[in-house]
Amino acid sequence: MVTKRSPKAWIAVAVALSLAILGVGLGVWQLGRADDKRSMVNARSERQLALALGLDQPWKPGLSAQSLDQQVVTLTGQWRHDKSIVLDNRAWEGRAGVHVLTPLQLPDKSLVWVNRGWAPKAPGAVAPGEFKTPPLAKDPNAMTGVALASVMRRIELSDDPQQLRQGLVWQNFDWTLAQQWVSGNVWPVIVWQTSDNADGLLRRVPEVASDVPKHLGYALQWFLMSAVALFFAWRLKPRL
Repeated sequence: MVTKRSPKAWIAVAVALSLAILGVGLGVWQLGRADDKRSMVNARSERQLALALGLDQPWKPGLSAQSLDQQVVTLTGQWRHDKSIVLDNRAWEGRAGVHVLTPLQLPDKSLVWVNRGWAPKAPGAVAPGEFKTPPLAKDPNAMTGVALASVMRRIELSDDPQQLRQGLVWQNFDWTLAQQWVSGNVWPVIVWQTSDNADGLLRRVPEVASDVPKHLGYALQWFLMSAVALFFAWRLKPRL
């Protein structure tokens, strides 16, 4: 005799299977995060020998940002301070401010964007358009920094270009717009300056968190949740 199949039972099975699929997907995502963190940590440890961009490493088409990510570099060139921009809403230990980015023209005539550091918002500034970039003390002969592929995007609360970019003040760095802002061969990374040139800016390269075990632990939790969901799906399945 065939027993009547309960629609509610099948709904419960479907929910359990959905949770199992979700758990597997999130577990795989956490494994990917662990691999990304491991790659970043390894890259920073392996790329401590300074590379001179535009000299022993000339610009060439098709350069990969990942091939230079976390690379310690030395730069020699001329600031294009007429093309400086500032990234708004960048906090430093609880204080509101901006990051100042200026392209540097290297010996091979290529350009690299340099995050020169952090500056507080100007006193009394109420609109992004009122912020000004701090003056450059002088063109340095050389500087050091760390090349990063990430542009450290912040959440954008508007899709209006006039709100996101007001003159030299941008909410986020955009490679397409940056290429239009400056012409020429541009390196696909942003160099975070670490050397001091007495311009009054505060500098700190973002740390790479070596929290690979944390992501592996999260992945294990999601896989266990998926296994439990599969068990309940099996138990709840209507029997003939």
